Amino acid sequence: MTGDELADRYARLRRAAAALLEVTETVEVSLLHRDHLDGLAAALAEPGPSGVTVRKVVDPSLHLLSSRDYQSGTPDGAPRPFAGEARSIREDLALDDATEEPRGEWPDVWDPTLTEVQAMVVGTLLRELAARLVATGNSGGRELAVVVEEVADEVLAPTFVGAQR
Repeated sequence: MTGDELADRYARLRRAAAALLEVTETVEVSLLHRDHLDGLAAALAEPGPSGVTVRKVVDPSLHLLSSRDYQSGTPDGAPRPFAGEARSIREDLALDDATEEPRGEWPDVWDPTLTEVQAMVVGTLLRELAARLVATGNSGGRELAVVVEEVADEVLAPTFVGAQR
């Protein structure tokens, strides 16, 4: 849903609430409902918030919901599009591969290890994420899904599941 669609929905809701208040002015309403209607009238009478920045609506089929870009200069952070996140992950992985130390340079205790079962669970979750990203129908989602699939393949490669491919 875009910001314009959301604003349109709020405008329609506001008109419906005003119409409800207009209709109930001439009708006898119970005390409990009258209190609720008075609260609705007070909410409609209040001007909109002044000086408050409106947060842009994040579309879950286009943007990550788990994080925002706070380096963009936007007070509440800008939504992170899938395509941008895919590029960022690819750059990080390329940098990691380029600076990777040859085997034996680091103590073995620093090497992260997963058991075969843990790797299969992580790989399965990554594949599920990739499928959900593709289902968004967004090109950025598909691009991020490719990166996630590559990471899933790398995690699954040393496991029984990876060996079957």
